Amino acid sequence: MSDIVLYGLAGLMFYQVYVTIRVVRHKPYSSEKKNQQLLLIWLVPLVGAAMALAGLATEKETPVRPDKSDQRPR
Repeated sequence: MSDIVLYGLAGLMFYQVYVTIRVVRHKPYSSEKKNQQLLLIWLVPLVGAAMALAGLATEKETPVRPDKSDQRPR
């Protein structure tokens, strides 16, 4: 096999694993949603991972604490 093909496959695997870790660590997703995302990532390799990563980017996480601008001075 050509070196370019091997490097391409290795890069694809690293990308798949990276997106998998991001989905698993994403707290707002339920376990069912995580399972669906993981199936999408691994059954449709490049496109599925790109779609899952785009979904993570558009998902808003709730802030841990409110913004200081939301509080009125006392």
